Amino acid sequence: MVFKSAIDAWFWVLIGGTAAVLIAVLIPVVKSGSVVTLAAMVLAIALGLGLPVWLAFSTHYRIDEGTLHIRSGPMSWTIKRDSITSITPSRSLVSSPALSLDRLEIRYGKGRSILVSPENKEAFVAALNAPAGE
Repeated sequence: MVFKSAIDAWFWVLIGGTAAVLIAVLIPVVKSGSVVTLAAMVLAIALGLGLPVWLAFSTHYRIDEGTLHIRSGPMSWTIKRDSITSITPSRSLVSSPALSLDRLEIRYGKGRSILVSPENKEAFVAALNAPAGE
């Protein structure tokens, strides 16, 4: 079962603001004719917009037999379901594979934790708590 990350409006505002700033800076660079500066700007745009857009379209949580798989852009985590010790609501600002501040903190293993923000938190928790194979 796959659950997409909820995405808060602030995330889209961040992407839009970044795009506006980069375009405002790009216009004079293009007019200057400097190839080196233009190449640097293209790299900045790729990183400044590419990564957030990649995160927006790739962040999801997949639950299968005995495992929770978390994917966010180039990063991924695999957590054995039987190692999960608690799932609690959180509004932590800590960096995580969660694109909303309406989060769940999953504690697992020996003192480890991760924050996620599934669109349907109740169904996500129910799927994690269901016996493996259901």
